[in-house]
Amino acid sequence: MAESFIVDVQNHVLPLDLISGAVTAGIVDASALPATVKWRGITFATSQDMVDVDKHMRACTEAGLTHVMLHMPMVVTIAYEVMGMPAIEAARVHNDTMAEIRDRYPDIVFPYGTVRPHDGAQAVEEAARCIDELGFKALAIDTSYGTTDRLFPHTVECFEFWEYVNDMGIAVYVHPAMLCYGWEWMDRYKFDETVARPAETALCASLMIMTGLFDRFPQLRIILAHMGGGFPMCLSRLEFGHRLGYDGIPEYQKPKNIRAPREYVRENLWADTMGFDAAGIRHAIEVFGVDHVMLGTDYGPIPISPAEHIDIVRHDLGLTQAEQEKILGLNAKELFGLTAQA
Repeated sequence: MAESFIVDVQNHVLPLDLISGAVTAGIVDASALPATVKWRGITFATSQDMVDVDKHMRACTEAGLTHVMLHMPMVVTIAYEVMGMPAIEAARVHNDTMAEIRDRYPDIVFPYGTVRPHDGAQAVEEAARCIDELGFKALAIDTSYGTTDRLFPHTVECFEFWEYVNDMGIAVYVHPAMLCYGWEWMDRYKFDETVARPAETALCASLMIMTGLFDRFPQLRIILAHMGGGFPMCLSRLEFGHRLGYDGIPEYQKPKNIRAPREYVRENLWADTMGFDAAGIRHAIEVFGVDHVMLGTDYGPIPISPAEHIDIVRHDLGLTQAEQEKILGLNAKELFGLTAQA
């Protein structure tokens, strides 16, 4: 019998005990059904699928997923901004919680470990603990950290972390922060989620390219959430900026990348399929390549069965059977070193 791989590379749970400090701090109303988070004037509604781990995992199994890659790195910024907890401590709590869930569901749960890359040697130490001691297959970070003094992960403070993952060949999933840049203008219509997050993914990926991060660390393997967010649409503009050149602007404003922006994409970047949009997924396949696109459902915050995402890949994209199997699981198998489950 052929091995089956249907791997969800974007899947989130939020056990209330993970954010008990936020409940005490008053930004989480756990009495509401579902629980709500109110932060910086923006209200985030959770779902029962997100906070009830047993219900969550039943839905994943019933949808046919064989590997669920859990993470919730957004809690790190809340922990240090709201509760005064050091970011590295918040990361450890996240990672231990994900390990506990994995131990309850060892046949299907494969967590990402999380750290804040800006924590230097401490971030490397915790990342190594995730990989070597907890047995995680990959790591996850946010596109940025902080809502006032925002930190993006391309800066020199993060180089120790990037050197570690580059040398170890560890893939890193990059998910938008809970409150992305421009959040001050996104306090209605769910713009904080639907507009700000894809915009910040585009900025984060562009910074990685244009600052020369991939030239310094050429083996980096970065997965972008939500079909790459706004990055696929920005790539052509990065390309024509490169073609026109940068004469006439100050030296500090000139990019540091050695090659044309597009040349890094199919070497260093992957994307997931989350978006419920066949046209968007086709564009992601065109930009990143069919070998660099993987199933992602955002299940938990998005309380819609992963089966719907699987159906889009199976029926709406005009893919061959071989291409479907790559996106549904084989690409993730190769990237993360997964094995078939019993």
